[in-house]
Amino acid sequence: MSEITDFRKIQQRTQQLFNFEDGLWDMLLGMIFMSLAISPVTREFLGPEWNIVLFLGVLAILVVGQLAIRRAVSAPRLGYVRPNRSPKMKLLLVFTVVMVLITFGLVLVTLLSPEVEPTVGGMTAEATGRSYLVEWIVVLVMGGLFSAIAYIFGVARVYTYGWLLGLANLASIYMEHNAGWTFQFPLAIAAGIIISIGIVYLLRFLAKYAVSAEGA
Repeated sequence: MSEITDFRKIQQRTQQLFNFEDGLWDMLLGMIFMSLAISPVTREFLGPEWNIVLFLGVLAILVVGQLAIRRAVSAPRLGYVRPNRSPKMKLLLVFTVVMVLITFGLVLVTLLSPEVEPTVGGMTAEATGRSYLVEWIVVLVMGGLFSAIAYIFGVARVYTYGWLLGLANLASIYMEHNAGWTFQFPLAIAAGIIISIGIVYLLRFLAKYAVSAEGA
């Protein structure tokens, strides 16, 4: 029994090392939501349709860039492994797909929703009596998904990310409707925190793991 437990711990640590140790996943996540925070501003200049095109283009650049950096920076230090289709990796794939769908849903809500017209004192007509039920559901879904992935992979910081981003999105929508904010400042702060954590982990990773002779 102890051997099975030890094997699971080794497997979990290996997955942590190759997916979360270098901080690139954190930086990608933070940059995606930073783009979401900026998107209402770019919408005013581009319109909703071209703004979606811009966001998808930025998203593609971020994903490809993360893969390229990981291949150039992380792989020479950790080595190359043949990924196996373990249940955890399948779950990570499902989680990624769900997060993409949630993110795209937030994009559609943010970019295709009617323009918010401020009234006297910065309040909007829509703000009165609004329950923000959808935003609270997003908080619960994101908090639950990130908590599940944090538990499965044993990455403690990921517990915070879902709740932080969900609540920041709620605060951004609230301030948009009650104060007329265009730039989603709370979401930008949350994204900046996650990016900063990713940078710290990347610097620690570079200091801890030297390039192997084969990768040099």
